[in-house]
Amino acid sequence: MEFMSNLSATPLAWLIGTAFGLAVLLVLAAAGSLFFRREDHRRRRLQQLSGHAPKEKDSAASRRLRQAGLSLLRRLAKPARPRQDWQATQLRTKLLQAGFHSPGAVNTFLGVKVAMLIIAPLLVLLSPAPAKLGNLQIMLAVVGAATLGFFLPQLLLESRIRSRRKAVTRELPDVLDLLVIAVEAGLGLDQAIRRVSDEVSVSSPTLGAEFNLVSLEMRAGIPRQMALRNLAQRCGVEEVGSLVAMLIQADRFGVSVGRSLRVHSDTVRTKRRQQMEEAAAKIPLKLLFPVLFMIFPAIMVVMAGPAVIRVSQNLLN
Repeated sequence: MEFMSNLSATPLAWLIGTAFGLAVLLVLAAAGSLFFRREDHRRRRLQQLSGHAPKEKDSAASRRLRQAGLSLLRRLAKPARPRQDWQATQLRTKLLQAGFHSPGAVNTFLGVKVAMLIIAPLLVLLSPAPAKLGNLQIMLAVVGAATLGFFLPQLLLESRIRSRRKAVTRELPDVLDLLVIAVEAGLGLDQAIRRVSDEVSVSSPTLGAEFNLVSLEMRAGIPRQMALRNLAQRCGVEEVGSLVAMLIQADRFGVSVGRSLRVHSDTVRTKRRQQMEEAAAKIPLKLLFPVLFMIFPAIMVVMAGPAVIRVSQNLLN
């Protein structure tokens, strides 16, 4: 059965093409919303309080178009919305750890998943591959593409979370050293966090942005303990969680913050050095299989090849 030849001659092809175009535009609008409109109303309000409010450059038409796209994504997200509150909270936490702070990030992400569930099968149907396949193979390809399209945003989200955690772990020792210097110079913890966030905005952009958000939250009236806990939740790194716990305990029991930060900084650097030594100790084991299966056979061919050729020639003669 010539599936694609019959499909191209019917109005169904126009419907599929229109749906595909709408789905692509929807995904592009969602990507723009996630990557270029991450700051929510609370964060913009905090920036206004700090005197660094961004200028509004969007026209009314572009705002209406964006709101229409977000409302459409919100409708698409309804079938994929988690039924349990803890699942929605877990997804919200993952989006925060990935750097998406917008209140509509959950609906946008779920809408992207549903849109990719539609786009991927349409890509398979519009490609020239179905003309060479049977009906069963086309069905399997469509189901596989739909599954891949539905789970691809989740895989990309997990990859972004891992990259941000690695960036936070890499930037933490230098930020801690600057924080220790600022506190021991006579600044309070709130002023030290603000000063460090300004100083490391270029060298450590990920952790500097998180510290800047902590400073803005405390200036807006959020208690220090809650702002620090929000920092640990957004980062999702064990070292940042231990730092937050240490700062909360030092503030609660009246311990010197500067001394506690210096001890914690030394502990973090020692742990980082131990992790590097552990990774270096694993190198010989990781090199064993490439050497055994790639380099050693080539060496054996070079060393034993002439002898094998000589012996085979003598036996044949």
